[in-house]
Amino acid sequence: MQHIKVLLNKRLRQTGLSKNINTSLVIEEFEVLIEQALGEKVYARIKPLYIKNKILTVACLSSVMAQELNIRKRQLIAQINKKFGSLVLKDIRFIL
Repeated sequence: MQHIKVLLNKRLRQTGLSKNINTSLVIEEFEVLIEQALGEKVYARIKPLYIKNKILTVACLSSVMAQELNIRKRQLIAQINKKFGSLVLKDIRFIL
């Protein structure tokens, strides 16, 4: 007899939903880290868009904000990868 968790994980992998769920979790963690590190004001002015090829694309409302986030990029990537226990992000790209 298999546990429900094992069965659900197997089914999620089969349907392809597992990747979408993992992407959502990574984006959610990025948002939490930004809000903690830079505050609610900055958090309200950025929008993580998508992850493709382990690169998170983030829209920013100002170049100053993008530069501040770019300075913290390595730290953010390390924190996210540490939380998920694998290389889920290798870069963050900021667009204006």
